[in-house]
Amino acid sequence: MRCSLFLALALAAGLAAPACATSPALRHDEPMRVAAPPEDVPARLLSAHNAERRRVGTPALQWDAALAVEAEVWARELVDTGRWEHDPAQHGHGENLWTGWGSRIWTPEEMVADWVAENRDYVRGVFPNVSRTGQWTAVGHYTQIVWRGTTHVGCAIASRGNRSVLACRYSPPGNVDGGRAY
Repeated sequence: MRCSLFLALALAAGLAAPACATSPALRHDEPMRVAAPPEDVPARLLSAHNAERRRVGTPALQWDAALAVEAEVWARELVDTGRWEHDPAQHGHGENLWTGWGSRIWTPEEMVADWVAENRDYVRGVFPNVSRTGQWTAVGHYTQIVWRGTTHVGCAIASRGNRSVLACRYSPPGNVDGGRAY
């Protein structure tokens, strides 16, 4: 199962049942649940981002360890508390969130591919007018990945029980009103 941020917003509004929420027992010692050796995860996440950027002609992102640490803190907070929302702190970076749960374990490429799949609704235009649906949130993860002005990314995966959260931070942030993704 997967839970998007938009489902999380529906949860917060009371419009959906909390299927992706968990009741945490605060622990930090669980390894991430990902179908890749832990030491390969950063390079594979970066490669998945850059494959789509290459496809649309935007420069490759560089890995930023400080952004990865920031992302790890937030991913851990989400799995420790069972919350599902963007970081409310004014950190000045873009942020993509992904979660999966159940017995399935995803690869880093599959996680990023869920964001990239939003390109089916993407239309080139001036942000926020970039979606066939009329709602930029339908393509917001995708546009952050390919945003031309973004140069660095750092990501982390945190897991608890059968739930994993991928958080990525981007600098400079994308999805800027009046700008174009590429």
